Amino acid sequence: MKALSLWQPWASLIYDERKRIETRHWVLSHRGPLAVHAAVKVDRDACQYFGYDWRTIPRGAVLCIVNVTNCVRFPHPLAPPDEYGDFEAGRYGFLLEMVKKFEQPVLAKGWQGVWYWDEEAA
Repeated sequence: MKALSLWQPWASLIYDERKRIETRHWVLSHRGPLAVHAAVKVDRDACQYFGYDWRTIPRGAVLCIVNVTNCVRFPHPLAPPDEYGDFEAGRYGFLLEMVKKFEQPVLAKGWQGVWYWDEEAA
C-alpha cells in the first residue's frame, strides 16, 4: 500500500480526523488507500498549539489508513482553508477520508515522498 510520512503533530491530526486535507507543493496522482506514517520529526510548537504532548506523541509508526478521494489545486471549493495546512494559491490538497485507525501505532521506517508500506508484513 502507498504511504506518506508526516511530521508530528500533522499525522496525529489526521488520525484524530481534525485534518482532512493534506497540503503539498506537488500533485498526487494516487487515489485510494494511503497509510499515514508519523515521522520521527516533531514540531514542538505545533504540538503545543494543537494540544498534543511532544514528548509522548507517536513517532516512527503508521497511525491509520485513509482514502485519498481527490487532489485539487488551491483555491478550490472542495478544499476550504483551515488552520492545518498551507492553502496558498497554486499548492495542492489531498482530500482524505478515514478508513482504519490502528489502536496501537505500527512501527515502521518512513521515507520522503510517497513510499510502499506492507501492512501484512508489519
